[in-house]
Amino acid sequence: MRSVLECLSRKGSGLSLLSTQNPVRRLSGIFVALAISLSSSTVLAGWTDPLDTPAAATEKAHQTLLLDVTRAGDRLVAVGAYGHVIYSDDNGQSWKQGKVPVTVTLTAVDFADAQYGWAVGHDGIILASQDGGLSWNKQFDGYLANEALVAAAEKRTRELEQQQTEATDPQLQEDLDYQLEDALMALDDARYDVEQGSTKPFLDVLFLSRNDGFALGAYGMLFRTRDGGKSWHDIAADLPNPDKMHLSQLAVLGDDWLIVGEMGLVIRSRDYGQSWERLELPYDGSLFGAVQSGQDWLVFGLRGNVFTSSDHGDSWRQLPTGSEQTLLSGSVARNGAVALVGNAGTLVTLERDNVSSTPLIRIMTLEGRSGLAAGAAVGDGWLVVGEAGARAISASEFKQSVGE
Repeated sequence: MRSVLECLSRKGSGLSLLSTQNPVRRLSGIFVALAISLSSSTVLAGWTDPLDTPAAATEKAHQTLLLDVTRAGDRLVAVGAYGHVIYSDDNGQSWKQGKVPVTVTLTAVDFADAQYGWAVGHDGIILASQDGGLSWNKQFDGYLANEALVAAAEKRTRELEQQQTEATDPQLQEDLDYQLEDALMALDDARYDVEQGSTKPFLDVLFLSRNDGFALGAYGMLFRTRDGGKSWHDIAADLPNPDKMHLSQLAVLGDDWLIVGEMGLVIRSRDYGQSWERLELPYDGSLFGAVQSGQDWLVFGLRGNVFTSSDHGDSWRQLPTGSEQTLLSGSVARNGAVALVGNAGTLVTLERDNVSSTPLIRIMTLEGRSGLAAGAAVGDGWLVVGEAGARAISASEFKQSVGE
C-alpha cells in the first residue's frame, strides 16, 4: 500500500505561513483528498458527530499521523489525526497530550505568542488555546462556515442586482450580467454545501497578533477574524481566484503576503491584504508551501518542484533539488537554512554560503520512508512530523545520512 502522503500528493496538507518573526514556523502540506473523504457525512448506527466528540487520551498520540508543528514560545506544539494535539517542552524528546473537544483531523496550527494559539482542520473546525496548547475550545466549524458563505453570496447577488438596475451603459450592463450569473451560481453552490453539512476542510491558519488571524483551505475558502476568533468573516471574494482553487498556505514573506495553492496558484499582497494580485509562475502543478530565506522566496509542491524569486515574486526560476518526491512543508532555521519535507520520508535542505548564489542542496531519506508533513528547526537539527508521528533529527544523524 502506498503511503498516505503519496496517495494524497495531488493535494497535500494544510497551509501555514512563515513569519519572519518566527524563523522555525511550520509550513504544513495539504491533505484535501483525505479531508474530503473523511469529512463526508456518513450516517451509521451509533454515529456521533466528531465535532461534538472530545479527542481520546492516549499515550501514543505522538506516534500517530501528525500534519503540522509550530512553536508556542519555546514549546513545540503538533496537531494531527483524531483531534490529537501534543506539546513538548524539551525539543521533542518527550510529549504530552492537550485536551481537545473534537476528534476531527487537525491540519494546521499557529501561535501568536507563547500562550495564544489556533488550530484548524476537517469539517471547517477552528480551535483556540490560551494556555500554550494545553487545552482548546471550539470557535468555529463547517456549519457556521456554510452559513457565512451563503450570507456572503446572498449579499453579493443583491449588490449586483442593484448595480444592474442602475446601470445605463450597455457594456457595463453586459459585464454585470456575467458577474450576476457567476454570483447566482456561487449562491447555488453555497446552499448546496449547507445541505451536505460541514464537509470542507481548512488547511492553514495564520495569526498576526492575538486578534488578527486567517483560516484558509479547500475550494478557495478564506476567513479572517479581527477579534481573536470571536467572529469569522468570509473574505474569499478579495482574491483573484474565480475558480475556487484550493488554497494551501498563506505566508508572510517580509512585508509581503503570499498565498499558494493548486494548479500553480500564487497570489501576492503588497499592502497587508488590502489588495491581491495573481503572479505568473512557469509551472501549473499544485504548490503546498512558501518560505523566505534571506531575500529569496521559495515555493514548492508536486514532484519535488521548487521555484525561487529574488524580486518579491515578479520573476521565478526553478531550483533542481534532485528529488522527485512531492514536497509538502518547509521550515527555516535561524541561520537561514531551509528544510523541505514530503513524501517517502524525504528531507531536502538548502543552504547558501557567501560566495555562490546557488544553494547547497542535500537530501535525506528517513528509514521506513514514512511520509513527512511538516517540520521545525530544533537546535542544530530538525523536528519532523508525519505518518509515523514526531521525530527529532540531529545534525550528526543528518550528516551521516548524506555521507558527510
